[in-house]
Amino acid sequence: MTISSLPLSTLPRGVTYARARLCLGITGVGSAVLLATALLYFRIPSRGLSMSDTQSVPAALFRVGLMFAFAQVAFSMYDLMGGAWLVRRREWASTWLSRWMRGVTVQWGVWMLSATVLLLAARAGGNPAAIGVFVVVQLLLATTRGRMVRVIARLPVVPTPERIASAAAQAGLDASRMQVIDSPDESFVGGWSGLTAGTLVVPARWAQLPEPALAAMLLRRRLAATSGAHVRGVVGAVVWNTLGFVVSLTLTGVSPASAGGVITLAAAMTLWAFLGVLLLPTPSRAAVFALDAAATAQVGAEPMRAGIELLDIWQDDEPVRRAGVETVFHPVPGRRNRIERLVGNADAVKPWHAHHLARHALWLSWGACTPLSRAVHCNVGRSALWAMLPGD
Repeated sequence: MTISSLPLSTLPRGVTYARARLCLGITGVGSAVLLATALLYFRIPSRGLSMSDTQSVPAALFRVGLMFAFAQVAFSMYDLMGGAWLVRRREWASTWLSRWMRGVTVQWGVWMLSATVLLLAARAGGNPAAIGVFVVVQLLLATTRGRMVRVIARLPVVPTPERIASAAAQAGLDASRMQVIDSPDESFVGGWSGLTAGTLVVPARWAQLPEPALAAMLLRRRLAATSGAHVRGVVGAVVWNTLGFVVSLTLTGVSPASAGGVITLAAAMTLWAFLGVLLLPTPSRAAVFALDAAATAQVGAEPMRAGIELLDIWQDDEPVRRAGVETVFHPVPGRRNRIERLVGNADAVKPWHAHHLARHALWLSWGACTPLSRAVHCNVGRSALWAMLPGD
């Protein structure tokens, strides 16, 4: 239940809602990067934890679990600001707290499961086995993304509204592949779940869109699947994260066979995820533009414009961004940039376009036990957006 809109007058003069959240995200991500750097530079895991693979598995995992719990508590201040205060619609404190507790508990559980299989694999087959297990963990996270978003935030599946079913038919989407979820967070946009775009999660809120705009947005989702852009986004994210996993193992010289090795690896992967936050938005924006052009070729510019505007209003409501800010921080282009480039091109989606590459990389990094995936400005403190981040 929501109780009020954010009074923007409480923000400093000249600071918009979007800019305030961006500053919060920069601070949260920066804190995670500084903490990870300190752990590595001062070799804190090797000083405070065992680096031996002879330590019993329960003892090693107990210490890893304590460190993971500390990480959840350490970032609670940013979650409180980003989820309970700096949002458009504030929930009752008890409601937000229960959702947050559920979300961090699920994340802690995923981290512990990942740490367990990595530790056991490394002890059985060394780092090559750990790398293979990490790939499998990422594929499982990609496959269960739709289910996990419901588990993390307890979002209910609702019957498909007639308006959405009608728009799906216009977009050429099989309604049996859709799953409509009711989320209290207006920035929730759903997306494809599965490596091969098996299930399309659609927000129930989308029934409020004008039907032509709704059909256009669903058409974009269908094109993301049929063009292979979704698969390339997931596979590209797996490759990116796995490359970081190998680099982290090589540069740190550790193995996740010990408690200290798991924490060292998590710290190194946090820095790799930060590198991805800086580099992956550029190819992600290219895929957004390509899908816009492909959809415009079929439905025209007006339905696309209406859909883009309304979805952005429900999210950051930031029509114009400075070029430097967008280049570094936003994998989805600003709405003015997208609308200005709405020129139909049925062949716009090329084999190198990977949809939501940056978003998928963050979600799949849960398998590397890094907190960066829920510290970015678009989803900090908002558990409904941790598995399916805001997007286009």
